Amino acid sequence: MSTDMLREDRFMQKKSESFFAGEVVEGSESYNIPAVSGNYLLANIPPNALITNAYIHVETVSDAATSAVGTLGTAEAGTEILSAANLKAATGKVGTFTGQSLTGTGKELHLGITVTGAATAVGEYLVVVEYLEYRKNTGEYTKV
Repeated sequence: MSTDMLREDRFMQKKSESFFAGEVVEGSESYNIPAVSGNYLLANIPPNALITNAYIHVETVSDAATSAVGTLGTAEAGTEILSAANLKAATGKVGTFTGQSLTGTGKELHLGITVTGAATAVGEYLVVVEYLEYRKNTGEYTKV
């Protein structure tokens, strides 16, 4: 038995996953985020991309008196990408990835921080968004 296989140029090109990774340190020059509630434009996710994962990695917990929560959205104060990231509880990966989404003509990436109670600028976070630019390829082909 023999199967003829044709290589469809667009489908057989290898893709690579891209990442946005930004270090956020409250009260510092790194995105200059004070230790108070606010919304911050971090980046633009390119057009024709599929957002596949997102999280906030807490390196140093917030010292907010009551709570500190982070979100990621495509609009200011949005949670389209990530919700419920507890920036006060413990170090490590936090937040609930909202689900895969297409960027269309491109999307802004906004970080929202809601702090309840006094804080003194000690939180350190690594914001990570993973995405696949499905119309961009590495120049290599998959094996047929």
